[in-house]
Amino acid sequence: MTTVDSDSLAAGRSAFADHDWGRAFELLAAADAERSLDGADLERLAEAAAWSRHFEEELRSLERAEASYRAAGERRAAGRVAMKLARAHWSRGNDALMGGWFGRAHTLLEGDAECREGGMLLWMKVRAALLGAGDAATAIPLAEELVALGQRLSDPDLEALGLLELGHALIISGRVSEGSRLLDEANAIAGSEAVELQTAGTVYCSTIFACRNIGDWPRAAEWTDQSLAWCERNSVSGFPGLCRLHRAEVIRFRGSLEAAERDASAACEELLAAMPRMVGHAYHELGDVRRRRGNLDGAREAFAKALDFGFDPQPGLALLRLDEGDQKGALQAISRRLADRDVFAQEGRTILLPAQVTIALAAGDEDQALKALTELEDVAASCDSPMIDTSVVQARGEVSLARGHLDAAIAELRSAWRGWCETSAPYEAAQVRLLLGCAYREMGDLSAAALELEGARDAFARIGAQTQSERAGALLSELRRAPDVRATRTFMFTDIVDSTRLVELMGDEAWTMLLAWHDRALRSCFAEHQGREVKHEGDGFFVAFATADAAVRCAQSVQRKLAEHRREHGFAPRIRVGLHTSEATSRGGDYAGLGVHAAARVGSAARADEILATAETLAAARERYEVDEMRTVALKGLADPAELASVGWR
Repeated sequence: MTTVDSDSLAAGRSAFADHDWGRAFELLAAADAERSLDGADLERLAEAAAWSRHFEEELRSLERAEASYRAAGERRAAGRVAMKLARAHWSRGNDALMGGWFGRAHTLLEGDAECREGGMLLWMKVRAALLGAGDAATAIPLAEELVALGQRLSDPDLEALGLLELGHALIISGRVSEGSRLLDEANAIAGSEAVELQTAGTVYCSTIFACRNIGDWPRAAEWTDQSLAWCERNSVSGFPGLCRLHRAEVIRFRGSLEAAERDASAACEELLAAMPRMVGHAYHELGDVRRRRGNLDGAREAFAKALDFGFDPQPGLALLRLDEGDQKGALQAISRRLADRDVFAQEGRTILLPAQVTIALAAGDEDQALKALTELEDVAASCDSPMIDTSVVQARGEVSLARGHLDAAIAELRSAWRGWCETSAPYEAAQVRLLLGCAYREMGDLSAAALELEGARDAFARIGAQTQSERAGALLSELRRAPDVRATRTFMFTDIVDSTRLVELMGDEAWTMLLAWHDRALRSCFAEHQGREVKHEGDGFFVAFATADAAVRCAQSVQRKLAEHRREHGFAPRIRVGLHTSEATSRGGDYAGLGVHAAARVGSAARADEILATAETLAAARERYEVDEMRTVALKGLADPAELASVGWR
């Protein structure tokens, strides 16, 4: 074929080298109109068409380039272009055409593996194993072979693509930290000037997908920023629609919901034209943003569009069903998605499992929630992500709250709240504050509950999550209308015997250290037995328990812990413990009433190393404990004497 040598062609090649894609396309198309371009220039025309969004012209130019190379006997070049056509048709959802061009590439390159084109064919086989079947076991050795080939050929494109797919395959296999490190290494290579633009864009986008699939939003944000800088540096608008989608995901995570909805909507439009196969992801993101903003009808519409394009929009759709009150349907939807074996379901378990915990608890299926939590903990153990760890802690807090273990729930949820704040996730942090408000309310600490609900309401309002803000406000109004609550609890009072003499003997510094150890030791027992610390003054504790058995077992645990320390280390303070079960008024996290005064007096009447319990406590206990004979004791300030017994603990 005669090579065109015209001003248009020379200028088009120059514009192409400068990454002036729109001008390169116009000039190369003009040169092609003068006289047909050869294979190399048709490849340039196709790439300029792709970056300037002339997608049909991209396909036509590639088809002509393949024919030109084949006619000239350049089988490697023809095979390379055939693979480009296979990739282009895959992104458009044309599976038959994709398969045809992939087969054509395989035929052209058969027996010619030790070259770049052979490496690209191997890469497509890895992609087929992962994206087509989610088959990590098949993909791993192929990807390792691709990395080795890239290193032998000193070809950074092949090495970067091999590391990319190996990282994905390892993540799917549960080796998340190892896989994430390989993705970072692939990106380091892609960021150099040595790789082709298509390779760099593929590595960036695929890495960001992996990061969001495993819920590692800080890493996703970092690579999104890097990819946008790369786009600007190379005068490209990014992989059409995908960069905008990734930006929408990141800014949604950071709490800019209105801007995220604009970017997600634009990504849907761009991907419809450029990459219909990926548009389902964009509609899922659009639906999730709308759900968070409280636009449930708009979210439902977007999720339906995602389904139209063959993408199951989970966990967003399941959470929407939960918002609509369909707990059973929500649990079925999220469970079906977790049972899928495609790459996105396998990689995305750290996003799907926390949602399953929340939904299962709402549906009353505690067994399923615990099963999901256990799997989430196992997955998190293979990761190195503070954000995933925070998801685990929040899920534990939700389970503890549902089971009525309020102190454990509050400790876990407070830890999760700090984690979300540290990763700049305002929506998630506000969600946890909402849960904390509910936990404090259940505990009877109304002041703390109001503080958390106010914070959640205001945080949701700031980021545009109107429905959630209104929900927090409604809970707050309900809380403020609630009267003081009467509740039956078993109250424990403890203090150190002869503490004043101990201070004199030990000195202030040693006493302070001893007291700190004493407080830690007792608090660990309170937490283990779901006791709620109401007050701590000096060396004494006032603790409330939901059941008499929990209080008695905790008191025994305290005395045993101190005795064990005494045996092993020669000394531990001697304490007395008093227990009384009674109804009292719960007010702002504190308890008031005659029963509280009685419990305090019982504690004062106990001797060193003794657990002194009232008849009411022993009667309320379901278990039987070793006790001394009941004795009648007059308690200071109380008109009626009390029936008390010493509970054995040794």
